[in-house]
Amino acid sequence: MSAPDPARPADCHVDPRFRYVRRIEVRFRDLDALGRVNHVVYLSYVEQVRTQYFQEVLGIDVPAGLTWVIARVTCEYLLPLGFGDAVDVGWRLSRLGRASADYEFVLLRGAEVVARGEGVLVNSDARAARSAPIPDSWRERAATFEGIAPQAPGQI
Repeated sequence: MSAPDPARPADCHVDPRFRYVRRIEVRFRDLDALGRVNHVVYLSYVEQVRTQYFQEVLGIDVPAGLTWVIARVTCEYLLPLGFGDAVDVGWRLSRLGRASADYEFVLLRGAEVVARGEGVLVNSDARAARSAPIPDSWRERAATFEGIAPQAPGQI
C-alpha cells in the first residue's frame, strides 16, 4: 500500500476536515447540451476520488478487493461547472460501524463550494448477498487517517 499524498494543492480551499483531496479537471465529455457539467458527473468525480481513497488510504486492491456498495448518497448541487474548470474533491469517512460507514464529500472550484453531500457505504459479501464486517485492517487505517473512532458502539 502506498501512503496517501499528504500534499494538498497550494491553492486548495477545501475544509481541513477533509484530509483527502484530489483535483480533477472538467473534460469536454462531462458537459451536457447547455455546456455545463451534467449533474451525474459530479458523482462520478466523487466516485473517482473515493476509489483512490480506498486504494491509497485503506490499501484495497481495486477492483478485485472492492467490496463496498453504496446504500445511500445525497448531493446538493450549488453552482454549475464548465469545461476546463479545476475541481477540488474532498472525501472523508466520518463514522465506522460494524459493516457500514458514513462518508462526506465536497467539491470546490477555487474557493467556491459547487456541491456537497454525504452517504452510507456497506461492506458486502457478494456470494452471500449480505453485509459483511469491515475488515480490521481497513478499520484501523481509516480511523487513524481520519482521527475517528474505530467503531461507533451499537451501530451497524
